Amino acid sequence: MIRTISLAAVCLLMLQSTAIAQDRHEHKGFWIGFGFGGGVNLSQGLDNENLVGGGGYFRLGGTPSQRVLVGGEGVGWGAAQSDEVVSRGNGMFIIMFFPSENGGFFLKGGVGGASVSRVVTEGFSTRVEAQGGLGTTAGLGFDIRLGRNIYLTPNADWVFQVFDGGNIAFLDNVPNTNSLLLFTLGLTWH
Repeated sequence: MIRTISLAAVCLLMLQSTAIAQDRHEHKGFWIGFGFGGGVNLSQGLDNENLVGGGGYFRLGGTPSQRVLVGGEGVGWGAAQSDEVVSRGNGMFIIMFFPSENGGFFLKGGVGGASVSRVVTEGFSTRVEAQGGLGTTAGLGFDIRLGRNIYLTPNADWVFQVFDGGNIAFLDNVPNTNSLLLFTLGLTWH
């Protein structure tokens, strides 16, 4: 049984490496991508618990070289709690680095602005409160070729946020730093 599983794994790895060698990833010119998934707020403070919610991103930019892509990215996360929705987001300048010219694996880093907001519904009225700050991200992913210029892109991102001056006034017990872990699946056009 173990030999059969090992032989199957070796065969799959050989087929995958052959396919990757034949299918060079082309990075040139303008690129654009978007994705959706979920994530968890790693910081305590929102009702003293980690919250799981939905997340997504939109990114676009240019290609200075086959291994380096630069651009802008907006990433967001949100979670519902009883009568309110808490959301966090970053708008950043990003650099994506592909260690191999032929492979689809990439590392990503970025820096920019951050926001935290909540929408509270009380009866028939709705109140929106928001706070801005600084944000950064680090992540990794893989472009899987679907067609000539389109890729399926699974991502994992760590998003960090810093807000000015101690606790944020409108969210009880929330520290001035926050981090999120997001897992998304997207499409990218090169």
